[in-house]
Amino acid sequence: FFCELNRMIQLACSDTFLSNVVMYFSAVLMGGGSLAGILYTYSKIVSSICAMSSSQGKYKSFSTCASHLSVVSLFYLTSLGVYLSSAVTHSSQSSATASVMYTVVTPMLNPIIYTFRN
Repeated sequence: FFCELNRMIQLACSDTFLSNVVMYFSAVLMGGGSLAGILYTYSKIVSSICAMSSSQGKYKSFSTCASHLSVVSLFYLTSLGVYLSSAVTHSSQSSATASVMYTVVTPMLNPIIYTFRN
């Protein structure tokens, strides 16, 4: 489908252990850092929404946050699934399907969500 880093390392290197350790460590560091930032931001949003007095405003805010959070979780879960499953199995069909989910479907959902919410 396209060049996944893990597949390219397997083709280029004979011993891939150190490369895989560095790759997974950096993925956890960068992915975990951004996920922690997203969760922190959403916790601040939820705490400010709970402080609102209007129940209609709370409902609209929570529904907007829920749709955004579903897209973020779709992106993170499919990308995590691609990289973790590529280490275990070599199913190109399921890897390609999950790759399409986080490279094509997720970016297409953001404009749709903004259009419906506005």
